[in-house]
Amino acid sequence: MKDSHVKKINRNLVYGWMLIVIILFVSYVLEVMKGQRSLNYLFLFMIVTAIPAFIVLFLYLKKPDRYSLRYSIVGGYFIMYIFVMITGSTTMVFSYILPMLSLLVLFHQPAIILVTGLCSIVLNLISIFMRYSRGEITNENSKDVEIQLALLFLCFLGSYLATRLYDEIQKTNEKYNKELKERSRDIERMTMQTITTIANTIDAKDEYTRGHSRRVSEYSATIATELGLSQVEISNIRFIGLLHDIGKIGIPDSVLNKPGKLTNEEYQVMKAHTTAGAEILKDIDMIPGLEIGAKYHHERFDGKGYPDGIVGENIPYIARIIAVADAYDAMSSNRVYRKRLSTEKILAELEKGCGTQWDEEITKVMIKLIKEEKLPNVNPDSDTEVVQQASTILSRVIDLAEDRGSENAEELDDLTGVYGRDKGKAAIQNAIGKNGSGCIWIFDIDHFHNINDVDGFIIGDIYLKKMVEQIRALSDDLIISRFGADEFVAYIPKLSDIEDAEKLAEVFLERIKNLSETDERVNKLSVSIGITEVMTEKDKMMYLYENATKALYVAKQNGGNTYYCHQFIDYYDDEPSDPAADLKKLVEIIQNKEYYKGGLVAAYPEFGKMYEFISSLAERNNMQVQITLFTISQNKGAKTSLEEQTRVMELLQNAIVDSIRNIDVVTRYSSTQLAMLLMNLSSEEVKNVINRIMTEFLRTYDKNEFTLHYNIADLSINNK
Repeated sequence: MKDSHVKKINRNLVYGWMLIVIILFVSYVLEVMKGQRSLNYLFLFMIVTAIPAFIVLFLYLKKPDRYSLRYSIVGGYFIMYIFVMITGSTTMVFSYILPMLSLLVLFHQPAIILVTGLCSIVLNLISIFMRYSRGEITNENSKDVEIQLALLFLCFLGSYLATRLYDEIQKTNEKYNKELKERSRDIERMTMQTITTIANTIDAKDEYTRGHSRRVSEYSATIATELGLSQVEISNIRFIGLLHDIGKIGIPDSVLNKPGKLTNEEYQVMKAHTTAGAEILKDIDMIPGLEIGAKYHHERFDGKGYPDGIVGENIPYIARIIAVADAYDAMSSNRVYRKRLSTEKILAELEKGCGTQWDEEITKVMIKLIKEEKLPNVNPDSDTEVVQQASTILSRVIDLAEDRGSENAEELDDLTGVYGRDKGKAAIQNAIGKNGSGCIWIFDIDHFHNINDVDGFIIGDIYLKKMVEQIRALSDDLIISRFGADEFVAYIPKLSDIEDAEKLAEVFLERIKNLSETDERVNKLSVSIGITEVMTEKDKMMYLYENATKALYVAKQNGGNTYYCHQFIDYYDDEPSDPAADLKKLVEIIQNKEYYKGGLVAAYPEFGKMYEFISSLAERNNMQVQITLFTISQNKGAKTSLEEQTRVMELLQNAIVDSIRNIDVVTRYSSTQLAMLLMNLSSEEVKNVINRIMTEFLRTYDKNEFTLHYNIADLSINNK
């Protein structure tokens, strides 16, 4: 049993007993005033009952969580009970035990109830015998005695059973609490491993700082312990120390690992890791102050630090601790620009910066720990195999993410030599404004993820290069942009006739086929193409891209290595596409059996098979099949990123998936549209489903940059 729980029970019993004594004392004072009791009796009562109560109260105040105090309470109470039982003039004296009995149940010890009950019954039998000998009880008035004994027996029996039940409940709760504690410790260990993994990944970017975050974490925790902080604060500082350099994820390796002195510009980039780290951690509230260590660990006590130049005690205390630990590890480790400093040199630097660069109290604690050799010896090789493997994997993921990020930021893609997404989008839009005609093409390698998984990324790079070579061969004045891992967008200004585009697409696919047959390295090469026509110089590139995306999805229905041209709609200024027209075209595609050869869902061919199965089932059983096209449109004047558009589409998809049945189907139709297929639902039921989807979407989408629309069509056999 917890000490705090014992303390609470002791308090309840002691105060309850004191209350009973006070009530009896007041009652006897009133009896004295009425002449029913003498002052001598009252004085004797106080000696016999109040003194034991005050002794127990003293013991309680001295040590409230004393486990054995319960026995002193029971013994003292029985002294009072015996006195009242012997001297009492009422038959109700036996009931004085009941208040104590109700409190004893809290101990959930059946043995105490059993002993107390037996003693009480014995005392009552003695009292009854004494009264019987004095002639107070006769055969004619023995009914009260019988009731007295029956009530005592029933009360103690009920209390005993209640105590047994309470004891079982308490043991069960203790078992659950123990399991909960173990799970909490497991979660804490998992959290520590996860954060350690991230910290190791951060350190891995700098070849000279392996284990830096781990060491700073442990040094900070040691300083916090020496400063007398609580265990919770020490635990939090350990986590905060692990993630203090998380902002370095965004610092280029060329700056982190530069052997010479950083330029002013490079130093500004390096300093940005503090604010970047705080931005990453700002919304994580599981560990209080997590972003503080990341943002302020390079602030100086004299105000000459960064990013905000905070002075003295205005710097958060946690950041001041981490700053000292970080500085010590920097001085005691080999760095790209110098070797580690000697202990004597480190102590001299700490004393020099004490009160100017670092907090005086914290710095003196660190100096003391160094001199007494109390700092922990942190070895990153001691990490568990799971942490080491996870660190390696996460490092690769971050490297790939950075590669993609730099790819979009750079003017040209390093691998293929074409524009990145942002630069390419701007270049194509500019060219459309100059020419006012041409075609937008989207090229997508079929099953590219499988190629990477089976043959490796090096072979995958060869596929990308070979495809780009074939795209370049289409025209001498085209613009190519890499929009994704295996997706390329091209603008051919001179190609203004859609029939010419179709002929050129057939030539391109024939070249791809020949290449896959003649070059063993790319024998799986298969490309799907979506094409849309540029109508005027006012056409918006991203609207054209959406149309080409729709065409690409249709092309993928045929199993790859094919193309499709979008049915063109004019775009002027910022006018969006017509969702109703898009739905009409989608219905035509689905119902055109001669053209339609596959699907439109996540793995696009499967959607077509699902539709064919559902439609044939509906035809045999006279069921309804209805399709709904959801479209998000950007509100006028709103400025949004492609990432935000992707997020909104994910929210919409989640809302749909959560609202439909297992037999229903949903698929992406374009970058801003989702198609939903429902079977055997009435129009009213379809509306209910759509209302649920709209409600869930609006509940999760908290901005006012996009508006959700939908259109419904009936695909039932009778409506074809």
